[in-house]
Amino acid sequence: MAVDIVAENAKTAGVTSHTETALSGYGDITVAGFARQPSVNVGETINFSIDGGATTVDIYRVGYYGGNGWRLVDTISNTPTTQPEAQTIPNSNGATTCTNWSITASWPVPLDATSGLYCALIRSVAPQAPNGFWAMFVVRDDDAVADIIYKTSDSTWGAAYNHYGTKSNVDGKNIYGSGVAIGNSLDRSLAVDFHRPNLVRDGVATYWQRCEQPMIRFLERFGYTVKYISSVDLDRDPTILDNGTIFLSSGHDEYWSANMRNNVKNWRDGIKAGRSIFMSGNEVFWKTEFAYSGDRVTMWCRKDTMDGPTAIRSGGGGTPIVPGEWQGTWKDTRWPGKQPEWLLTGTDFRMNGIYQHNATILSSEVGTHPAWVNTTVSSGSNLTLSNVIGFEADEMRPTQPAGSYKVLAGTDVSITGYFADDNGQNYNLSGVLDWGIVSQRYASGAVTVGFGTCQWSWALDDFKAEVNQQAQQFTVNLLNDLGAAPATLPSPLVTTAPHSLDEYGVVPTVPVNHITDSSGNILTPYTLSGGVPQEMTLNFYQSGP
Repeated sequence: MAVDIVAENAKTAGVTSHTETALSGYGDITVAGFARQPSVNVGETINFSIDGGATTVDIYRVGYYGGNGWRLVDTISNTPTTQPEAQTIPNSNGATTCTNWSITASWPVPLDATSGLYCALIRSVAPQAPNGFWAMFVVRDDDAVADIIYKTSDSTWGAAYNHYGTKSNVDGKNIYGSGVAIGNSLDRSLAVDFHRPNLVRDGVATYWQRCEQPMIRFLERFGYTVKYISSVDLDRDPTILDNGTIFLSSGHDEYWSANMRNNVKNWRDGIKAGRSIFMSGNEVFWKTEFAYSGDRVTMWCRKDTMDGPTAIRSGGGGTPIVPGEWQGTWKDTRWPGKQPEWLLTGTDFRMNGIYQHNATILSSEVGTHPAWVNTTVSSGSNLTLSNVIGFEADEMRPTQPAGSYKVLAGTDVSITGYFADDNGQNYNLSGVLDWGIVSQRYASGAVTVGFGTCQWSWALDDFKAEVNQQAQQFTVNLLNDLGAAPATLPSPLVTTAPHSLDEYGVVPTVPVNHITDSSGNILTPYTLSGGVPQEMTLNFYQSGP
């Protein structure tokens, strides 16, 4: 059975504009609550723990729905409850959890529910509150077959940046510091718990609305067969990608565990030769670990790359806080077991902070590639895309040999004061970002495409002013070639017969995951100027994740 996104988005009952469900600030903190599971499968029950006098919970699904973006699928009753104070997580330097809150509302997910990102909008109806509080969760459809499996970046916005503390002082700690989404790193916690109300909201750059919502709207408007999973699902279940052709990471997908990486890599290199698209920036950056206890999920990320926290140590960036257990950046050169993000994605995080730049696509460089067919780029015109490089971005760093990778787009961006160093510890440097979209082939025949930016989705949907028909056509071409065809393609966009995957890189004759020099430093076969790079004279061998 396949997920019917077309039928779902054709529904009109309950369709609501996203402006009608918007919140002010954190939302109504007097009715704060959370979903006790990051995701549930169709036919299962999602439980909520809510504090205060809320009496109803409206369940919305996020999609396209004629441009409105939200659909009310059910309303459930809540039991008004005064919940206890949050608890402190041992050995976490001040992280809190509300796992001791009781269940006050539940929603039995129908068997015929459509997989997607859902929002429980919590409100008090007597009197009707002018605001509300959001509790986000994913509905999966594990048995369904889909061309695209979309993973939300909930480990980032649902955990890492959430600084909920206690009922008496909601501005608590996260792994960035205390009091705000990004605080003093030297006062950071070492863990974050999913069992807390989420204070990360619409105006915050990292939240799902900024970069993931335009991507979801694009996929569902164009009628792709897509189903959804969370980061926690990817960590927990090594079979979660088996019923999909394309794995898609979107937005700000910063926090990845070893299980997440291994599950994507094993699926990519397995018998199905999976296709991975990292339409994300700053992705696969911090090494995390998930701890499970009943329905509770805690994400540990001690950020060993950074100095402090001062309550634990007086410096020491680059050494593990817990000896022998690394939880810093995946690429930190001071970690003997370093496994940089580019080994999985083909791109290397370099541009930090809330910035955006235009991308100029040169027809002379990429116009003959079939991913640009039926665009102005293929007919000889250069293309400028507004603000698609950001709000954080990577540079190209493919690992496959010449011929087994292809550059699909590229722009050099001069950066002053927000360029990251090699370890991902300091972000105030200057340099040139060699941004681009790069595809790679592997010995299994698999394809990985790295976009290296959070904001490519801005060019795909009219939710953002940067929407661009040429970028839409490019993305349609790419997805079509990788095995996902749109069912409701709006005019004047078109599809053609899928091109050979060899156009995205030929299968290497020798399996290569990375190249090292005599000192064990990871090199890359990619050079901006083209030609045969010097390191290509080294021997290739199987290594790495």
